[in-house]
Amino acid sequence: MKKMSKWIAPLTLSAVLLGACGGNESSGESSNNETASNNGGNSSDEAPDTMETGEADQTVEASGDESVQLDMWIHQTGEDETNFYVERIDAFNEENDDIHVTAEIIIDDGGSSYSDSINAALVAGNLPDILALDGPYVASFAESDVIQSIDEYVDEEFLDDFVDSIIQQGSYDGELYSLGAMEASIPLYYNKEIFEEEGIEAPTSVDEAWTWDEFMEHAEALTTEDRYGLNLFMNYGVGEWMTFMGAPFVWSNDGELLSEDGSTADGYLNGPESVEAFEYIKSLFEAGVVDLNPGEMQFEEGNAAMALGGPWISVTAEEAGVDWGMMPYPYKETPVSPSGSMAYGITSLTENPEEAFEVMKWLTNEESTIGLSEVTGMPPVRHSAFESMDHYDELPWSIMREQVTETAKARPQTPAYPVLTDAFAQSFHAAALGEDVQETLDQQVERVERELERFND
Repeated sequence: MKKMSKWIAPLTLSAVLLGACGGNESSGESSNNETASNNGGNSSDEAPDTMETGEADQTVEASGDESVQLDMWIHQTGEDETNFYVERIDAFNEENDDIHVTAEIIIDDGGSSYSDSINAALVAGNLPDILALDGPYVASFAESDVIQSIDEYVDEEFLDDFVDSIIQQGSYDGELYSLGAMEASIPLYYNKEIFEEEGIEAPTSVDEAWTWDEFMEHAEALTTEDRYGLNLFMNYGVGEWMTFMGAPFVWSNDGELLSEDGSTADGYLNGPESVEAFEYIKSLFEAGVVDLNPGEMQFEEGNAAMALGGPWISVTAEEAGVDWGMMPYPYKETPVSPSGSMAYGITSLTENPEEAFEVMKWLTNEESTIGLSEVTGMPPVRHSAFESMDHYDELPWSIMREQVTETAKARPQTPAYPVLTDAFAQSFHAAALGEDVQETLDQQVERVERELERFND
């Protein structure tokens, strides 16, 4: 999972970009819990660094004198995922005589290389033709004219194969700006051995998902002197993870973080449905079923019976020898699950947007999304990909498929998202600490309202 920084209110376009691409808190889009930490930046005009990973050169050079030459930037992830991007772009170049792509994989070295590079290119006016970006921040890039609408290149038939949450994530102000590379979801993992010992039967579909009351009842029953009932991975820090994991508590209670037009958080983030959701979160900690400071491997070591975590938990649990399963996300009124991951956008400075879209189309086609899902363990973005991947037909992975295709909801697309997500995370953490929910939410809404005023002209 990529780690996102703790947001502060961006004062300039540069600050928005530095925040949107970097940080140190998890955002939901990663492969197998690999981390990229980006905490600062400069405005150097130097070209981004590239490196070799495995056998794949991280600069994929274009060829052909008569072809349209395109540049693409992708931030470095894990070795297998990075090599997959390189191989797919190599394949595109081999199949297209009239378009050739030079892709640079920007090193995330514990600093802020990717965000630095975008910021420097924006200032210098030399953005690449295509960018990889973090899905929840599409609106920030669109509002700042860093990426452009792709509406003219898509039709209904093309879009119908994408899961709804990917279209939600890529849309802003009535237009589509981005297409997702992969999806992400959070099921409720459980330890089968512990469940059997306690005589608890796990739901096997979204239709059987536990209500909040049932969830609390079972979490309390599973909590003992030496074991917590639930792990919420509070060790990930006060950042994007808390919004990614926590927003469905609000949504499933028929609440919202912003008004439908995105103009205000007042009455929404601090409205009665949200307050009730945060009170429920608070009650999980008050009941002692969740550890405020869990160890990194709490679930894998058998010290928590359940865990709300991403696809990467299946890898670590399997490696630890845990007999694990997946259940759907619990709900109050309507089942809702988290979504959102890395995406692609065409920059506003490209002279060849139509050709750039052909590259985006290639990287999100069925073959690409299946391949990326197999490499990363993250869910695909296309219905056809799910149909072709047999393991999503049966438990435990059928839970992931159901959530992505039936209950997934994208985080709000607003240029104020950097402040909104920090406000949510701060409120989640305050609830975990036992602080007054209404007072906290009212204070955080004031922050969000100040930021929204910048965009409500």
